Amino acid sequence: MPKVVNQEQYRRELLCKCFDLLAAKGYANVTTRQLSQELGISTGAMYHYFPSKKALFEQLVQELGRQDEVMLKAATEGATTVPERIASLGRCLIEHEAYFVKQAVIWMDFYQHSDPREVLGNPVFQQVDQQYQRAITTALGLAEPKVARFVWTLVNGLLVEQLGSEDCFEFAEQIDLLVKMLTAYFEKHGM
Repeated sequence: MPKVVNQEQYRRELLCKCFDLLAAKGYANVTTRQLSQELGISTGAMYHYFPSKKALFEQLVQELGRQDEVMLKAATEGATTVPERIASLGRCLIEHEAYFVKQAVIWMDFYQHSDPREVLGNPVFQQVDQQYQRAITTALGLAEPKVARFVWTLVNGLLVEQLGSEDCFEFAEQIDLLVKMLTAYFEKHGM
């Protein structure tokens, strides 16, 4: 009897493997053929799931956004105040530092080798960006999405700093400081 394959689950598994490959080698340094070889599938199978390397990247971004939204929701579940939610977010970021740094590596490489207007105008990236903003807004229980965007921008800045600076503070120290600063801000503004 032929093997029944859950195509959606298999596609997600391929994306997970691509995540590690792209983090290690860089988006620009890997062809679709090389990706299919590293994943142990034919190029035809690769194109069946991902019509192009750019489509693969877009699907990877969507999958990471979906996973991160679930992760952020779980991390802040049970926290009732904004300071508790911020502390929960901080613990989640520290616990998953390697994962988030890999995301930053992949994004930086993709962005460096792409037309910035194309990246900013890409509807998939815009949708995922809005998804992150909603996820942070919900996870922190904020009324103002702009504040959530600012928080995520700060976190992304800390992640990017991890990529190239040997003399930077440890990520956990930076996140702890960010948590303290945000907590003080929200307490002062009654949020």
